[in-house]
Amino acid sequence: MRNKSGLLTYTTMSKKAKGFGQSPTPTRKFKDFLLAFGDFCRKNSKDETKLQQFLKANINKLDDLLLDALPLVFTSLIADKSIDEREKIASLFENFAVTIYNFPLGDRATNLELSITAHNLSLKIYTCENSPEHWAQILNNLALAYSDRILGDRSENLEKAIELYGQALEIYTRKNFLEDWATILNNLALAYSDRIRGDRADNLEKAIELYGQALEIYTRKNFPVDLARILNNLAIAYSDRIRGDRAENLEKAIELYGQALEVRTRKNFPVDWAMTLNNLASAYSNRILGDRAENLEKAIELYEQALEVYTRENFPENWAISQQNLASAYRERVLGERKDNLEQAIHLYNQAAQIFTRAALPVRWAGNQGDLAEALMQRDNPGDLDTAIALLQEALEVSPAGCQDFIDSQYRLGIALSQRYDRDKNFDDLRQALVAYKTALDLISPEHYDRKDIWKALPTTQTILGSRLVRDGEWQQGLQLLLNSVNQLSTSDDRLAHANALYHTGRAYEVLSDREKARLYYRDALRWYEYLQDLPGIAKSRTGLGNVFVSQGYLEKGMKELDRAKAIYRQLPQTDPDRVEEIDIIYQASRRAIERQTSEVYI
Repeated sequence: MRNKSGLLTYTTMSKKAKGFGQSPTPTRKFKDFLLAFGDFCRKNSKDETKLQQFLKANINKLDDLLLDALPLVFTSLIADKSIDEREKIASLFENFAVTIYNFPLGDRATNLELSITAHNLSLKIYTCENSPEHWAQILNNLALAYSDRILGDRSENLEKAIELYGQALEIYTRKNFLEDWATILNNLALAYSDRIRGDRADNLEKAIELYGQALEIYTRKNFPVDLARILNNLAIAYSDRIRGDRAENLEKAIELYGQALEVRTRKNFPVDWAMTLNNLASAYSNRILGDRAENLEKAIELYEQALEVYTRENFPENWAISQQNLASAYRERVLGERKDNLEQAIHLYNQAAQIFTRAALPVRWAGNQGDLAEALMQRDNPGDLDTAIALLQEALEVSPAGCQDFIDSQYRLGIALSQRYDRDKNFDDLRQALVAYKTALDLISPEHYDRKDIWKALPTTQTILGSRLVRDGEWQQGLQLLLNSVNQLSTSDDRLAHANALYHTGRAYEVLSDREKARLYYRDALRWYEYLQDLPGIAKSRTGLGNVFVSQGYLEKGMKELDRAKAIYRQLPQTDPDRVEEIDIIYQASRRAIERQTSEVYI
């Protein structure tokens, strides 16, 4: 999880907020609060720190009651006012929208709703017709709030943000507003980077293209701060990029973060410095080139440096993001005791959960739940697997369908349920595992670098589930799953899984008394098992072939296969005596049948 910087573009309006009437209204408390904010803003318009301090002093007023009151206060304030006075009121609401958006304390979801409402109210006065520049600026700021919005459907919020940026760009053109045009391109690129709808690979390529256009304007000589922001965000896009070589994309991201840090020093820009360090650490955590252990140690070092600035008191959400990221690095850590690293990871995830609550930050909460579940699955203490499954199921109630956290949680749930099936042999776990794998596979981009693992997991689960269904009498459904797994694995590099799928399909056809198809699948499975030198697989395939030959009346061929199977089973370190005895019974019955045939006289 990384921090993206698009907030520096979020600027206040130039109009001054003053001269408001003091007539009593049913929402007098909130009206007085907003008028006080306007007066304070007029006196301290260039000092964001003081504006934040004002909100901190009035944090008890930043709640749903204020949210409900805003439209009433706005209507009251603009009643019977001149156009100029209405614009001053709109400026007050816009300045409040900007300040509350940047406010790091209180309930983040409520802050964003207050910002969105205040922006929309200011748009009742500033229209495209009478104030095109202010209108476009507000659209940009409103789009930022929708990009980060917690309430509502995540995918719809991002589509709304993209739509608003597009409208703003109708005014802020490259020809007439070069810097503002580049600013909105950066923000639009951020929205495409996070976009859920559409093809994920295409969205990231669009983001990279937009960042590239913005970089044509921002140079280190003329716009060093803006340049560093774009470089940071472009690096994130390369870290997430699906197309191109994954290792090369990550190296490009690391290079871009390094360039951003040439401007974002701890001395001059401590918050942005910490943000970029956090992002650079994530790139090292995922890095493919270089020594894996060294990359993770570098990531841990960078996360810990970022936490020197991102304190819980001053930056609670960023602190929690860094805690979560640091936990993931410990979860993957190579050096040190594995048990100690996992315990540290679990502790850090629980730390992050103190800020990432389901009520306040549901999307962040869901991602942290999924990561904590994976750490518990790796720790493998009694009860951890059940806890992990519960965490993942809860996370999926919140994660927007189609986003990366949702896909990751589905995949992890499939793994956890499969593991619990292996432990408890509860058939419902196996069914649910298949659904989880299938959901993840259907949603993920075909080009995504993680798809391969899910692709392997799905047919393997289909093989197990299909064979179980056949055994339980649900023949057609089970056989279809087995055939699906055979087809999917035929082009994979997991030859053992392919051989297993062929064997179980042969077994299903044998149960269905389609002996010819059973013989073909057993034969194909045997070829792969022999290629892989998998003795258990060879033995069971020869057993299956022997049974089919015997049932078809080819007794000598059947006995030959069964004899070979017995010999292999006796070589295995853990031979099942019942299995050998079962084969021997069929073998002896076949031998007696041949003896009867040779002793009979036909006339």
